[in-house]
Amino acid sequence: MAEFLIWLVAVLGAVGGVVLRRIWGRVEGKRAGKREAERDALEDTIERVQRGRDAVRDGRDAGDPAQRLRRNDGAW
Repeated sequence: MAEFLIWLVAVLGAVGGVVLRRIWGRVEGKRAGKREAERDALEDTIERVQRGRDAVRDGRDAGDPAQRLRRNDGAW
């Protein structure tokens, strides 16, 4: 009877270890996915800010202000 209890405890420990490992792996996967999404969003934000700065710089250096006004007038 004692051997049976030892085997039962060992089997329950193994099953519990497998279940715990699966749960831990899922939590780690979600954490890694969240970090990757945050990094991608930050890179996208940085890229958009840089494109906006470039557009402002190019718009201010586009030549004669009167000519810029004439070009933009048709867009309205």
